[in-house]
Amino acid sequence: MDLWICWPTNSNVICNKFMPDIVKYPDKFLYKPTEEVWLPLNEDHRTLIKDMIEAMYTNNGIGLAANQIGSFEKIFVMDVSNEKNNPQVFINPTIKKEAKEKLTDEEGCLSCPGKLANVIRPIYVGLEWICQHGKAQYKTFYHLPARVVQHEMDHLNGKLCIDYV
Repeated sequence: MDLWICWPTNSNVICNKFMPDIVKYPDKFLYKPTEEVWLPLNEDHRTLIKDMIEAMYTNNGIGLAANQIGSFEKIFVMDVSNEKNNPQVFINPTIKKEAKEKLTDEEGCLSCPGKLANVIRPIYVGLEWICQHGKAQYKTFYHLPARVVQHEMDHLNGKLCIDYV
């Protein structure tokens, strides 16, 4: 169920959809691993996914894990497209393979505003997940998408990029 907050100003009514806050470091909630999602998805899952995508875009992110908005569900979303119009949804994701070659790059996080960390990560990962339509998926991600996948997987496992420092 969506929550709308409405209030009158002059003779107009302004309505704003309630947007969940991003859970911020040092909140201990971020350090608790998420839990597998029971399938099939229900309406609460669909609402959570919609809210996650909206929160990611509203906060100018390229990825967001469910625990960053207060849910224990093992779900993350990402959109690394230039147009910011191609959100991808990952339910119960598992990294199945990773490159031996690694690259250090600077990462930021919506849950750790103003903090950056140099993180060493494999340059590609093979990921298995369930899509929002309930179908099993597998794909190998390279470069920035691989980094985002690994960053969000860390969130789902209760780890932050600043923990690498």
